[in-house]
Order: sequence, then structure tokens, then C-alpha cells
Amino acid sequence: MKQRIIPLLIVMGFVCLLVGKSLFQNQLQITDALRGPDAEETKVSYRGESLKKLTFGYDSFLASLLWIRLLQEAKYTPIKSNSVSWEFSEVDAVTTLDPNFDPAYNFGSLYVSFFRRDKVGGQRILEKWVKHAPTFWKPHHMLGMHYFLELGDYTHAAPHIIRASQLPDAPPYIASLGVGLLGQAGASFFVLQSACELFEAATGREARIRLARRVRGLRWHLEKQSWENALMAFKKKQGGALPRSLADLTRFLKTEPARDISSVIPHLKQSEPLQILFSEKFQFALSKDRKTIEALNPAQAQEFENIGVYLQKESP
Repeated sequence: MKQRIIPLLIVMGFVCLLVGKSLFQNQLQITDALRGPDAEETKVSYRGESLKKLTFGYDSFLASLLWIRLLQEAKYTPIKSNSVSWEFSEVDAVTTLDPNFDPAYNFGSLYVSFFRRDKVGGQRILEKWVKHAPTFWKPHHMLGMHYFLELGDYTHAAPHIIRASQLPDAPPYIASLGVGLLGQAGASFFVLQSACELFEAATGREARIRLARRVRGLRWHLEKQSWENALMAFKKKQGGALPRSLADLTRFLKTEPARDISSVIPHLKQSEPLQILFSEKFQFALSKDRKTIEALNPAQAQEFENIGVYLQKESP
């Protein structure tokens, strides 16, 4: 009995340390505010390898505590330097304590990439996930897209994308598109799905507002691209002749844009807020010279034109 109580007391002591650290950190935030708006607040990270020596078998319990702390204290602004983010350190500790904590790999890598713009941290999290679960399609898919989108490393991206499409339970759209995912449309589909996953997981108002705009903007871009592709197909079929109206392009659409986009979002039917976002209608028309596609709503065009694949093109 005594042998079981001592480890439990140690773990409880560590819990108290986490609580005490949070109180201490509140005081540090006051100091950070005095240092200026660009200063990162001071945060304390824990190394998973060191923590494992103190858990006495309560690894998963402490991993859950660190995960909760991360969700409560994570920031939404890009890091100011080339160093990895505090959020990465927390995810690394969580996944070291509990290597089977898949949400930490999935959500954690997306979080540091989308909000903190921590390319190195996101890469390390996904590489760790691939190493832990080499026969699971999603780590390979996400790591491949991270190489492609964030690092511009096509050599390392393609093998992971292809490997993901070959693994059991991989979504049909990965297998059908294959290497074609390594293009702007495929990248946008992947980021749209990632944005939807983050939107459903995020609880902060600021995060959900940014992600809602991200979902709307990517849908707008993908639908516009579908009409532009149809216009190119029409001109090729008609020997360069121009269409009279948008209706002439309908038969050149591979699929209805909205339906094509919705097909890659598995959570759409489960989330009412996402259903509302996906119910928004976007309207397009031929330009006056009938050579390009333009938005009928100028306000939407102004809002979405500068939205990139990730958040770096957005104004604060």
C-alpha cells in the first residue's frame, strides 16, 4: 500500500506544480505587458523524457493535464523569431508521455502551422507521428502536405502523399488524385479540410473567427478555380471561341464546385456551424471581355482575393 501511495503523492505534487506555475505565469504576463506589444509572454515548458522519470506509470494522466494546459494557454499569433514555439514544446512533451495521443499530433501540428507559423515545430510533430504510426495514412498525408506547402520541398512531399494513398482506409480522394494533390487545387483542398478540423476543435472566439474566414475564402477560391478551368476547357473545345455566358460553361464543369468541395470534408454533416459556413452561396460571371471569371459580389472579391493557402497573407 505504501509503495502505491508514494508515487501517487509525487504525481499530485506535480499537479500542484502545474497549478502554481499558472499562477506565477499570470504575474509574468503583467511584466510582459510592460515590455511592449511585440514581446512573447514567458512560458515554462517541460521535457517529456524528464517527466517520464517522475510519473511512476501515470504518463497518460500527466499528458492529459499538459494537453489541457496547452488548449487553455496557446496563442494565435505568429512567432516572432526562427525558434520553435512554446506550443510545439508542449505537444512534444504530451506525445512523449503518451505516444498514442493522436489528437495531439493532428491538432497540435495544425495549430503550430496555422496560428504560430512554426514550420520546424510542425515538421517535427508530424515526423514523430509518422515514426510512431508508419502504417496509418493520415500522418504521411499531413507530413507530405507540410513539406509541400510550408517548406516547398517537393522531393520529400511526393513519397509521403503517394504512401498515404496506398495505406488502408485512406480516403478515396487521396488515391484518385495521387500525385495530383501536389498542385494548387489539391493543396487548397487539403488546407480546407485542415481548417474545418481546426474550426471544430477550437474553442476560442478569435480562433473560430479567423478559421471561419479561412473556410469561406478557400471555398470561394476553389469555386472560382472550377469556373476558370471550365472556361479554359470551353475555349480549347471551341478552337479559341469565347462563351456567350456562364451557362455555356456548365457542361465543362467536372463536378458542381460546391459538391466537389463538400465531398472532402468528412465532418460537414456532423457540425452545424460548418453547415452554415458551407451554405454560403458564391456567384460568378464572365468578365465584360468574356476572357476571365469574376465575382458578382465585389465585396467578396475584395475580402478573399488576398487570402493565401495559410494565414501569412491575412492582415492581423
